[in-house]
Parts: sequence; structure tokens; C-alpha cells
Amino acid sequence: AYLMRSEEKKMLKEIMDKRGFILDFHRILAEEDPQFLRAYEDLISSAYANERTLDKKVKEFIFIAALTALRADKSHIGAHMKLALENGASKKEILEVLECIYPPCGTLSFMNGLEAFKATALHDK
Repeated sequence: AYLMRSEEKKMLKEIMDKRGFILDFHRILAEEDPQFLRAYEDLISSAYANERTLDKKVKEFIFIAALTALRADKSHIGAHMKLALENGASKKEILEVLECIYPPCGTLSFMNGLEAFKATALHDK
């Protein structure tokens, strides 16, 4: 069995601290290509994680919309819904984000987003 080196563990901790979640592709890259993961994380920090003009709630809305439009895995969409809620979003705001993508992206994307909403936002207090 592969034992993860301390640098890879450190990178995964940074990702968890920054985002609040770790996806399987983060773990795979940490084990198999940590140099690529570091470059990826630097880009993500600049574009998404570091708060600049847009606050975290707005950035989560953008990610929810984009991931839903692309029919991403529901758990990935749900992770960003959870972060949106943690950053002050309401369930109604998240639902409206999903409704906004319906006209340009269609029923399949919308339904996928609603499944993530059901699994995530509807169970949030």
C-alpha cells in the first residue's frame, strides 16, 4: 500500500482548510503528481479561493451555476452549495441560481442541479 508522504498530506490539509472539502481527484493528484496539484492549487487560489472583488458567496453561486450547467457530479455541486450556505446564502438563493441556468442549459442540467439541491440544501438547517 502506498503511504502518502508528509508534503502530500500537507497539500491535502491546505485544500481542506481553503475549501472545506477534498475531492477524489485531489487525493489522486497528491499521491501521483503533487507538482501538478501545486500548480493547480495556485491557479484555483487566484481565480476562486482568494477573496478579491467578489465575495465567497458570489463565487460559490458562480461555481454552482457552472458545475450544474456542465452536469458535474452531484456531490461536487453539493459541496459548493454547502459552502454557499456556510457563507450566508439562503436555500432560495441557491434555488434561484439553478433556475437561472435552466433557460440556457436545459432540463437535464437543471434536474441534476436539483438532485444536488435536494441532497444538500434541503437538509441544511
